[in-house]
Amino acid sequence: MKVGVGYSLHPDSREAARKAARFAVARSGPPAITFLFTTEGYNQEEILETVMAETGTPKLVGASGAGIITAEGIKKQGVEVVTLAGEEITARTALVEMLSERADETGRELAERLLSGPALDEGTLFVFPDGLAGNIARMLRGIYDVLGPRFTYAGGGTGDNMRFFRTYQMTETGVASGAVAAALVAGCSFATGIGHGWEPFGPPLLITRTKGKVVFEIDEQPAFQVYSRRLGGITGKKFPDCAVRHPLGVPDLSGRFIIRDPFKLGANDSIEFVTEVPYRAVAYLMRYTSPESLIRAALEATVQARNSVKFPGFALIFNCVSHFLLMGEHADRELEAIRNTLGELPVAGFLTFGEVGSCSSGPPLFHNKTFLIAIGGTSSR
Repeated sequence: MKVGVGYSLHPDSREAARKAARFAVARSGPPAITFLFTTEGYNQEEILETVMAETGTPKLVGASGAGIITAEGIKKQGVEVVTLAGEEITARTALVEMLSERADETGRELAERLLSGPALDEGTLFVFPDGLAGNIARMLRGIYDVLGPRFTYAGGGTGDNMRFFRTYQMTETGVASGAVAAALVAGCSFATGIGHGWEPFGPPLLITRTKGKVVFEIDEQPAFQVYSRRLGGITGKKFPDCAVRHPLGVPDLSGRFIIRDPFKLGANDSIEFVTEVPYRAVAYLMRYTSPESLIRAALEATVQARNSVKFPGFALIFNCVSHFLLMGEHADRELEAIRNTLGELPVAGFLTFGEVGSCSSGPPLFHNKTFLIAIGGTSSR
């Protein structure tokens, strides 16, 4: 297995794609699959066309984000290319329209397309849904209904520059918006680590009325009134700042918390979240204590993944943009600590609108405000 990683911050779409692709493929040779991470401000079709031409890749999966993650830091604008080569590597890709009202069917259709052809008993599914879509968690359940526990899952929601307007998903077949792009990769072992560093406080809450991403009632009372009281009686004007620091946490079966990020206030003291909060879910108010707590969680996730791959070759990082914004000037310190832990391993990734991964061996979940790393390698040199 050989890996190449290249990126460019050049403002011209074709030039940025050309530089990033040439740098990557010069180190890997002809790839079996290419990962493409971009930001807003580029012509995405020109980027895809150029990367395909420069790499000669038969398979590609790509996503837009609020920034690219490089070994030299997080860049708010750029193009990054990861090429994975080796005779043992096989890959299949799919690009499917993300229909929120038929999310389960979308997931099953995606998985069935990826399984068409010779049988695959194991591999890793990288999935990049439109981060602005609804019912992503249901779509992931649809995927799991078909693929099941044989596969590892990783990825993240595609994003933009925080305008919440349009995001992009890509495969070798083209560029889409409002879709989900995925790649099923075999012949390379991947291990994932996931963590967020948020801590619960106060007694549990019960989600008693929801519709889509909007929570109308908590404990059978208007949602914001309950949220406000828990934080000492905050006003609507203070909600944006408090929401960044106090998301909800929903415990899973293992007792770990799945974070749900409040987005904005709605009518009648309702709260709209970035991702759906399940009806009748038990949730806790979470708090951010310090940059060190988030850095520690990211390092623990990195070590967990690193120790699960016998001969690691590279790392892909999917880090929530709200996590990055909350960290502020400490974000590069977090990445530096991760790089020190990984040593000379090539690193790439992007700032996501939600993260896809499993906390244990169970089905993939959709997370907010969370750090996820997937380390690829081999069982022998």
